[in-house]
Amino acid sequence: MSIPGELERARRLIFAADEIAARDLLLSLVAQIEQADRDDFMLEVFAQLGEIYLVRGANDGVREFIRRIRDCVAIYSGIVAGRMAEAAAHVRMSDAEVTQMICRYSRRAQFLETGLAAAQGDHEGAEAALAILSDSEGDYPDLVDEHAYLLTYARMLCAVALCDDDLHVPALPLWKQVLSAIDRPDDANEFTDYLRVIASTGYGRFCVETGRLSEAEPWLRRAGARAQANGWELATARTQLERAAASWSAGDKLTTEQLASGAYPVIARYARAHDVSRCWLYLGLTRLAHGALEAADQCWEHAERHWRELGRPLHIHRILLQRSWIDIFRGRFAEAVERTAQARECLDSSPRSSWLQYAQLDNHLGTVWRADALTDLGFDAAGDPSETWEEAQVRQATALGVTRAEVSSPQYRRAMTKLEQAAELKVPAALAVDSVRYSIADADARSRWATCISAPILASAFAVAWEWDNTELISELIEYHSARGTFSSESVGREIGREMGEWASTATAPVLLDTGLEPATALAAAGPSSRGGVSLTRLGPLPPLRMRPDGPTIMSHYRALALQRYGRDVTAGEPAWSTWP
Repeated sequence: MSIPGELERARRLIFAADEIAARDLLLSLVAQIEQADRDDFMLEVFAQLGEIYLVRGANDGVREFIRRIRDCVAIYSGIVAGRMAEAAAHVRMSDAEVTQMICRYSRRAQFLETGLAAAQGDHEGAEAALAILSDSEGDYPDLVDEHAYLLTYARMLCAVALCDDDLHVPALPLWKQVLSAIDRPDDANEFTDYLRVIASTGYGRFCVETGRLSEAEPWLRRAGARAQANGWELATARTQLERAAASWSAGDKLTTEQLASGAYPVIARYARAHDVSRCWLYLGLTRLAHGALEAADQCWEHAERHWRELGRPLHIHRILLQRSWIDIFRGRFAEAVERTAQARECLDSSPRSSWLQYAQLDNHLGTVWRADALTDLGFDAAGDPSETWEEAQVRQATALGVTRAEVSSPQYRRAMTKLEQAAELKVPAALAVDSVRYSIADADARSRWATCISAPILASAFAVAWEWDNTELISELIEYHSARGTFSSESVGREIGREMGEWASTATAPVLLDTGLEPATALAAAGPSSRGGVSLTRLGPLPPLRMRPDGPTIMSHYRALALQRYGRDVTAGEPAWSTWP
């Protein structure tokens, strides 16, 4: 086969995710290309090899091929500028062909530069590189489609990388541009099919991670059908994995198990470590949902190992929190605290960590303290560190959820101290996340925030106050909640918490689009009561609340902790509201 034909075959292998075969084919062409003295073909080899290394996460290889492309392009640019007369004598292409080649492969190198910056988490660098690619000069009709393809592909890589760092808000404009590009009617070919498959899969995942399950489903099904029609096995499996994630978020354990189990062998065979870890995460969740503690722990151990190899601190922190639930169920609270501390170290090491992640982590640590306290209270579901896996699983399956400790016993007093510590962690976290709820202008986003983030953490704070027998805190939480406005009692599709408990969403809770709200943005969205101050339901932070004429403002200690720990000022600088009749 001719060299151009072999280059096309290598491209088809890349689309099919057979990068090893594509790499070997491209390398085998080097000697033939050198003999033919065709630098344009060599540049194509460099560009395709750069894409292969980018997909496989071999960043050093990507840098090398960017350098090789730019070195070659620089030589030809010098020839066109008349600075290399001796080299110009050996050029067999016309001036027009040379300038077109310079334009084409300058763009290919810039595409690789953009993808490399995004893959390394340098989102500012990726944005700058993407702007250069978008504004690259050269008006060649033969390159219009390729430029559009590269630009859309680069935007998608930047959007996916942002989502991997929980930066879904800045990713949204990129996704809108990507969707606009792939929705344009044009002649179908392998390039447009490939772009539609990977973009639809990426956007489907974005929708799942931001709680837009109904929007995710059609994108993922279309991507899967198109990938299957082209015989792209890995792309098909990746759509199955994203559908498994959506099924879990919707509370469909059986479908999650089926889809994740079907996707795993293919994803593992193609050695996609990040997706392999995500498969293990969902397989572990489904096993724990059926009470298989040991199997779940083994799945999450595999997931943690892969994420550590990849060096992804945000994902490592989530899987550590998820694995700590096994320690909680087995009564190994010191180990659970240690995993939570490791998770905090991961957040500290990540430049992309957010106040919300710290609030959720503190809430989880409060859960560990609460579980330890319930053990002291004689909770029949509490694990015993000396139990075997089988005994722990039987205990979880047969427990009635009752406590047996006597009031004023040493065990009871010890439990009260631990519950106080749990409240110190949970209540400020609940106030911080709930302060954002009425700052969200979009009703659907506000509902998702309330259901997936505010309600579970606030309910957990209520539970700790109740178990602590702290009637004053309970009444203050009720008063605060009444002033903030109640949550809807209608189902909005996420039933996991009620069916399986708090553990089910530790590593999979939606990272909603409004997570990135800054305090100034929240205050701008806030407003006075819609009825001239009569109503106690309002947007934005609440003023201080006073329940009794001679009493202090309620929860001032916990509000101060919310500001200190998360930078969330949950108290408006206004005169206190009187909440008594």
